[in-house]
Amino acid sequence: MIKLTDIQGMNDYLIQTRRWIHMHPETGFDTINTHDFIREELKKKKIKVIEHVGKNSLLGIIENGEGKVIGLRADIDALPMTEKNEIEYISKFPGKMHACGHDSHTAMLLSAGIYLQEHKELWNGKVILIFQEAEEGPNPGGALGIVESGLLIDVEHFYAFHVSPMFESGMVISKKQGIFASADTIKITLKGKGAHAAYPHLAIDPIVMAAEVITMLQTIVSRRKNPLDLAVLTIAKIESGTTHNIIPETAYLEGTVRTFSYDLRNWIKNEIEAVLKAVTSRVGGSYEFEYIYEYDPTINTDSEVDFVHKVVSETLGEDSFLELKQPSMGAEDFSRYIAYKQGAMSWLGTKKDEATSHSLHHPLFNLDEEALIKGAMTFVNLIVAHKKG
Repeated sequence: MIKLTDIQGMNDYLIQTRRWIHMHPETGFDTINTHDFIREELKKKKIKVIEHVGKNSLLGIIENGEGKVIGLRADIDALPMTEKNEIEYISKFPGKMHACGHDSHTAMLLSAGIYLQEHKELWNGKVILIFQEAEEGPNPGGALGIVESGLLIDVEHFYAFHVSPMFESGMVISKKQGIFASADTIKITLKGKGAHAAYPHLAIDPIVMAAEVITMLQTIVSRRKNPLDLAVLTIAKIESGTTHNIIPETAYLEGTVRTFSYDLRNWIKNEIEAVLKAVTSRVGGSYEFEYIYEYDPTINTDSEVDFVHKVVSETLGEDSFLELKQPSMGAEDFSRYIAYKQGAMSWLGTKKDEATSHSLHHPLFNLDEEALIKGAMTFVNLIVAHKKG
């Protein structure tokens, strides 16, 4: 396996690439310029490219004799938010920002792919570099189109990194079994009867129904569910009414459900509907309820986590790997790849100081770029360590 000194020559390219992508963020499935940038970088190194997988995802294919077929994934989309950093490579597009580190993921994977292409004496087999659109949505996310394309049918193992300001720079962190939760969306419309606010007895007040529904929904997790089963049910959006003296006809609620169990997802869905029936029927109202199954839980396979641990320990040192005790209630589109075959998602720590400690999805999010070469090196070593013979 390679050492940091072996790949250090890629560091300037890695950082320059990350900064270019950071300055030119694109969101969702509308990542055509990022797609074209990656395509040209791969073609410069004579890496085979499959363009526009799904919509604007793309694959880089590096073949090198017989051996394992490994898929390495990076997501390429940004978030719909305005950056507040004071840096020379700030986003050029207000309302769009790489606040989740996907620019870094892409730069690490490009650097690793180029290194593997230029050092085929180190490994054998086939590597598929997966550059995925729409990890942040919209539903169903970019991974589905890639998996359904059939282009990954021979992949045996999938690996990916996600940068994190929660951990010290250069650390690799993973977890066996559940590492990210599912992410489902709930949409509820409560229907009542409008009236003048001075005559509430003539109305069926949807705002009162909404208040009762929200309170009762919280008891699903706190009182109805086994406390040993992890779950979150959050109502994050409420819309109702137009002014102070009119009781409206409807109230709209929107929220999210997070779990690690397919059975628990379905149980929570049924419990939400039971609450809606109970509240609305008691006062003569009605409801519409939509439960949208979005990202599945990301369940790492034990053997792949063990393999990442082995590679990191032998190259960066045992102190550079941490196995998590608790999972994240965040979600990851990488779940589709693991469910398709097997694989592991790992965190890469990027916190060095106060400026690099802002959370993901924060307008001041930034990272310690010195950590990224370690991520690229680990991508390379995950391939080299699978060498046949």
